[in-house]
Amino acid sequence: MNMKTILLALLLVLTTLVSGCNKKNAYKPQELEKITQQGRFETLWRAKLPAADKAYGYKLVPVVEGSELFVAAQNGLVEKRDADTGKRLWKTETEVELSAGPGVGDGLVAVAGPEGYVVVLDAETGHEAWRKRLGSEILAPPVIADDLLVVRLHDGHVHAFDARSGQRQWVFDTTIPNLTLRGNSTPLVWAGRVYIGFDNGKVAAIRLSDGKVIWMRTVVDNKGKTELERIVDIDGDMALVATELYLSSAGDKTLSVATESGNVLWSRDLGSATGVAVSRTHLYLSDMDSVLHALNRDTGADIWQRDGYTNRQLTRPTYYAGQVLVGDLEGWLHVFNADDGQPLARKKFGSKAYYWAPVVAGDVIYLYNKDGSLTAVRYLPEGD
Repeated sequence: MNMKTILLALLLVLTTLVSGCNKKNAYKPQELEKITQQGRFETLWRAKLPAADKAYGYKLVPVVEGSELFVAAQNGLVEKRDADTGKRLWKTETEVELSAGPGVGDGLVAVAGPEGYVVVLDAETGHEAWRKRLGSEILAPPVIADDLLVVRLHDGHVHAFDARSGQRQWVFDTTIPNLTLRGNSTPLVWAGRVYIGFDNGKVAAIRLSDGKVIWMRTVVDNKGKTELERIVDIDGDMALVATELYLSSAGDKTLSVATESGNVLWSRDLGSATGVAVSRTHLYLSDMDSVLHALNRDTGADIWQRDGYTNRQLTRPTYYAGQVLVGDLEGWLHVFNADDGQPLARKKFGSKAYYWAPVVAGDVIYLYNKDGSLTAVRYLPEGD
């Protein structure tokens, strides 16, 4: 990250702090109201990895592939564990700071760092296959699909490499604003295309095989007078169902986009920096004020919302068998009824914020905190 970007990022933080300096405890997390606990949590296993330090915007998200779980730590450690028992199967010290990953596919594991390093490991043994250093920090997990490794850089570049040899196949670039939030959305690969949201409010559909741009549209366009007011980052995870792409922007927009044309199908003046999750009929997001929303997936109309979590920095929601899961900055996992938003249960796992949203595989929830706590748990509703 260059000095200009650092200074502008600091300006954003300072401006935000100054705007609330006349309010005592303006940014103190709201105290949680008591709820009637319904159901119970069953902890399956726990593990401890090295804790993180100054990892804001990092996306070190556990990945489950079959019976195996892959996870990375900020200090460069990458591990493969048995997803059912937590037993460590191998560990590799990459000896570089890591900020994104792992990406898993085609028998490989890829991680990346703030200094631009990409490191690719053999998924069976943990042995290093290759590494490269690119020109900008990497805050989105690499994606491996169809023998290609796709890496999205913070400066707007997207690189595709042959996953096994590391030979570059294509490069895409778009200009991003000088002032952006810290974080990037993960590229979404589907049916031979890669969909990417950028910090300039644009979304691109790119042909995976050769990098040809199928379409690129500005879907969020704020006309504010200042750089702060013009922030339109698409930093959160997108979701794709059939022919519709769902996304949310820090620029107070949540929308549905047609995958074939890039045309906006519906749009709401409601924003998120963490992205969206979907069920069969609903779309879920945590907005910029940590209010949890459920929208109609077809129209964007409100279904329910749940507040009471101001400044708790809720994660992106995760849908889980009729419930919605979100984590917060103190390590609490919150469970809500997916149909009406009623709080069902909560429990604290770890002492710090989560790297990203809860990861669900089958009926198991995997939680990874910045204090290094890695936990596999089930939530059992009342009566189970």
